[in-house]
Amino acid sequence: MRALIAVTLAICLTAQAWADETTMIGDAPLPVDIAISEEEDSPFIGVWTGTWDSWRSHILVVEGIDEEGLYDIVYSVGRGQYGGGNWLRDKARDENGTLVFADEGFAARYTLSDTGRLRGIFPTEDRFAVLERQDLSEVFATPTDDWFQIGQREFLLTDIIEDGEAIELAVAIYVPEGDGPIPLALVHHGSTGLGTNERDFELFFTNDWFADILNTHGWIVAFPQRRGRAQSDGLYDEGFSKDRSQGYSTEAHLSLPGAERALIDANAALAALRERPDVSDAAVLFSGFSRGGVLALMQAGDQPEDAAGVINFAGGWTAETPSGPEINPTLFRRINGFEGTVLSIYGDDDPLYSTDHTKANLAQIDEVGAQGDFHVVSVPGFNTGHWVLWWPLLWEETLVDYLLSIQSRP
Repeated sequence: MRALIAVTLAICLTAQAWADETTMIGDAPLPVDIAISEEEDSPFIGVWTGTWDSWRSHILVVEGIDEEGLYDIVYSVGRGQYGGGNWLRDKARDENGTLVFADEGFAARYTLSDTGRLRGIFPTEDRFAVLERQDLSEVFATPTDDWFQIGQREFLLTDIIEDGEAIELAVAIYVPEGDGPIPLALVHHGSTGLGTNERDFELFFTNDWFADILNTHGWIVAFPQRRGRAQSDGLYDEGFSKDRSQGYSTEAHLSLPGAERALIDANAALAALRERPDVSDAAVLFSGFSRGGVLALMQAGDQPEDAAGVINFAGGWTAETPSGPEINPTLFRRINGFEGTVLSIYGDDDPLYSTDHTKANLAQIDEVGAQGDFHVVSVPGFNTGHWVLWWPLLWEETLVDYLLSIQSRP
């Protein structure tokens, strides 16, 4: 069904995409005859730019309201798995503060978050968008890909030296409104599957929805990219086999040093972020996905006095099989010293970690003195549980409860 809806949408977009004169904003086309009403009072009216799933360019233009009370919409997306960028005109209605497409074949919906951003959800709920309001004339005047980045892309100068040069780590930073300095939330990326495709090392990890929730609750959010990942300097070398073409090693004597190297990068990124004037000296919220979830545990254990909390999405360093049985338990125990609560969220059909394997790993947390808060959610589809982070409606309420609990502590 998901594929059918996506294909149908792609066909509809293609049929209309070039019916009128358009201009390209990055890789997303927009018609040049957009007319935004300045007379009608609605928080939705305007131009919004961002991404679907933190990677595919997306523009939503809400031009105004027609005589029947429906919104006039221009919907545009950039390049994706079904080809180049396309756009369409449509109608939408306001359902109790949610903007819902009138087309039942593609009833995407958008709501305003407390940060003032617009959050969108696909009708199948397996795609999410986060967008920010822009000025139409400025978008047309500078039609680049920069409009689609919600987080600010920067570089952190660290004290890591490699081949005689100081390493800079790429980072995406999401800054909430309000006077600083602001407590920091650090979110770590995972691996790249088997580690055999070097093109995957270039992917920049962020999650706009997760960042927007953290911003809403008063955290400045940073997604550092470790050495050799995205645009960061240095060699990506977190536990590879002796023959790097074979990808990540499943042998403890190679894999565990890779985790230590990742921790060096994580601590270097934290030290650099601490130098920002908008980052406070309050305790840090450590978080991450997959390998990043384990890294968040390690970093909290490495400096427990500086840890406000830990959020672990589908954490694990190596797959359940055929990895060495001591790798994951050893690294989960590295949270030793942190006495707070660890929120762990996993999918129930994870091809890397069965629920029993995960429970055994999380038991190490309790054994060394931290408190575990374990949640398993059902991610639709087959073998999709590992990608739980990209299904925010399944865990947002749990996350918010956790954030409120750690912020209420004296």
